Amino acid sequence: MMLFFVSIIAICGILYELLIGTLSSYLIGNSVQQFSFVIGFFMSGMGIGAYFSRFLEKNALKNFFVIELILSIVGASSVILMKFSYIYFSAYLGLFQLIYFLITLCIGTFVGMEIPLIATIYKNLKLKSSSIVSDIFTFDYIGGLVASLIFPLILLPILGLYNISIFIGTINLFVGVSYLFYLKKFDLKIPFKKYFFASFMAFLYLLTIFLLNSKLENIYLQYYYKEPILSTFTSPYQEIVLTKRGDDFRMYLNGNLQFLSLDENMYHTALVDWPMNFLKNRENISVLVLGGGDGLATRNLLNYKNISKITLVDLDPKVVEIAKTEPNLVALNKSSLNNPKVEIISEDAFSFIGKTDKKYDFIIADFPDPRDTATAKLYSKEFYIGIFGTLKQNGIFVTQASNSFFSNKVLFSIEKTISGVFGNALAYHKYLPSFGDWGFVVSGKNIDISAEVLCPKMGCSYFDENYLEQTENLTENTLASPRIIEYYGEGYKKYNL
Repeated sequence: MMLFFVSIIAICGILYELLIGTLSSYLIGNSVQQFSFVIGFFMSGMGIGAYFSRFLEKNALKNFFVIELILSIVGASSVILMKFSYIYFSAYLGLFQLIYFLITLCIGTFVGMEIPLIATIYKNLKLKSSSIVSDIFTFDYIGGLVASLIFPLILLPILGLYNISIFIGTINLFVGVSYLFYLKKFDLKIPFKKYFFASFMAFLYLLTIFLLNSKLENIYLQYYYKEPILSTFTSPYQEIVLTKRGDDFRMYLNGNLQFLSLDENMYHTALVDWPMNFLKNRENISVLVLGGGDGLATRNLLNYKNISKITLVDLDPKVVEIAKTEPNLVALNKSSLNNPKVEIISEDAFSFIGKTDKKYDFIIADFPDPRDTATAKLYSKEFYIGIFGTLKQNGIFVTQASNSFFSNKVLFSIEKTISGVFGNALAYHKYLPSFGDWGFVVSGKNIDISAEVLCPKMGCSYFDENYLEQTENLTENTLASPRIIEYYGEGYKKYNL
């Protein structure tokens, strides 16, 4: 029975790490950095807990239950604490990070006490002693594997982060109560009634925060997003929030504005229509859209009768589903993703480019900004080499390239990286009321991309690089050296954004 408890608490421990790492990535971004912080503080907490468990060994039979009770309450409250800390301290990111580090350290400390106490309980109850250490760690590691599988595949898409925290806390409470029933087989002087009453009170607390789920989440969402919330979704990849105030309809991905209906067409004009001016005299054009699961770039493409086929590759099928069914978004994208000309593939764009043998006349990359390694690879030299091979002769490639004022280093790093592959590239821009001066980079295969030649055909506004700060020393972005993340962080930190 005790080994069963070991496997369950191992599941809970890994789930807490994944939960806090995912939430901190949603709130702050840079998932690699946040998961590194969480793992570091959680493991340090476990070390602290393992050390201090020696002072709890005298009453190990009682203290194990107390620890499960504390974990059930603190763990179930972790998402609430982090989200509301983020609301009140979002202007002071360092203070919020300190709070979530302390939450991680606290949970890790209690988790670190569990295994040493179980080993002590084995001795106190005079249970099997041979190979007990290897048995405990075997079940502990098996539990870790189970947790790593069920979190992304089952819990995150079905429950969402708030309910996952309550679910894990309930499991800790279940372990504590089951442990009490297990101890009743032994002749022990333990105040069972007192402990069962404490368990009941903890259960009432978990039930209360579960019933308040919608209200607490709405408080957080309304404070964070300001506009009235239409609906929220959680996919294995991100949190998706739709808001609407009058004619102002918006989509947010992990808290970052994806589009604003009042001016999104200005963005998509620069991304789609300006490059299409260069291709308007061609026939049977095949287009590949990477990202763009909202269907807005595809909507603009469908205005051109010389386009025969559009292939859209987006990582998150949930975004595509919303774009095909949500009434406000369907009206905005003119039901573009339901058009028979459009083929939709739910796959990572980097993987798709690496294995496809098809070639396209026009490739559009409409990705989130390069905040972390997951997105930075989509602006890497290796990715652009794949794009070059996927592009037909005399084909055009265009990518969004972030805010050209705040993160101009990102823009020109992208331009330099693409130019290193294609032999030429042009950074251009368009002012958007919602996002500011936004940058794009266009290139082509065996095409003169000089501003003097291309921009009169596209109708674009291109940069005089002397207009912005000097960027001669920028390096290309590669998988081995994703400098673009550093450039992105520098740009926005400089302006306290």
